[in-house]
Amino acid sequence: MEQKIKTSNILVIDDDLGVRESLKIILKDKYCVSVASNIDEAFDCLKNILPEVIFLDIKMPRANGLDFLKVMRSTNSNIPIIMITAFPSTQTTITALRNGAFDYIIKPFQPSEILAVAEKALHHNIELSKKDRLVYNLRMAVQENFFSTTEALLHAIDAKDSYTAGHSKRVSLLFAFVAGDLGMSKSQIEVLQYGAFLHDIGKIGVGDIVLAKPGNLTEAEFSLMKRHSEIGYKIIEPINFLKECLPMVRHHHEWYNGRGYPDCLQGTKIPFEASILSIVDAYDALTTDRHYHKKYSHQEAYRIIQQGISTQFVPSLTEKVLSIIDKYRETCMKDEQEEDS
Repeated sequence: MEQKIKTSNILVIDDDLGVRESLKIILKDKYCVSVASNIDEAFDCLKNILPEVIFLDIKMPRANGLDFLKVMRSTNSNIPIIMITAFPSTQTTITALRNGAFDYIIKPFQPSEILAVAEKALHHNIELSKKDRLVYNLRMAVQENFFSTTEALLHAIDAKDSYTAGHSKRVSLLFAFVAGDLGMSKSQIEVLQYGAFLHDIGKIGVGDIVLAKPGNLTEAEFSLMKRHSEIGYKIIEPINFLKECLPMVRHHHEWYNGRGYPDCLQGTKIPFEASILSIVDAYDALTTDRHYHKKYSHQEAYRIIQQGISTQFVPSLTEKVLSIIDKYRETCMKDEQEEDS
């Protein structure tokens, strides 16, 4: 005899043993049914199973069903919850539905009614999952298209200024390594790494003559160059998933003594992530060829950055970041040696 495969989990929460057993008997042929006699037992069940539907009694001793419903919705749970009540009232029904209940049934109930509402809730859950996946895929597509477009813009900047080719990508990788070593979470780094990658996107609005000029810029030319951080800020400001990156894009040229740009922020007013980026950005700029200087050695770049402590760079942070850059270089050199061998 072929055994039916039960694919959906249903949790029944009711202090009445008779109700629990009745619902279990009605549902067990089609679904995997777990039961709990109170809210504490229900939370214990949720540690071990993820139900697709919950049947929940409104009135129970101590914490009642509405309390449980509110907790579930506060955690952004989308599990359909069907309220069970023996004494229906308009106010109770409205309160339950306003707090996120999917539906409600009245005791005594018929088996056909229970099966119908369970099927309806499961169908709703499946449709909701499909919509969530669709929204997620659309969001990923938007991000992917955005960053493809952005990378094309950065290539355009690189084409205007060949000496900075690859700068944004190197800074992004180094920033992520430093941020991880400083204890930032992976999710935070993932977002901020985009900011590091896009930190010079505003140079698309700076003239070629200024970007490619050998030697020192005039005061007027430097004023044009300084606009790139504000232009970059305006480019990414409308993009919701990059909101966390805005401070670092705008403020990565602020100086600890307040003589940076664009807002002349000083000391602790400079966002932490922007302070990290300013050191990483300076290190990469110093150790690569530019129109206005030949690349410095690792040791020379360190010396120049250390000389800028308390004027350009944050004192308490700079030495930490430099030591992490040391670690990064060692990791990269080891990887290169392994590839060669």
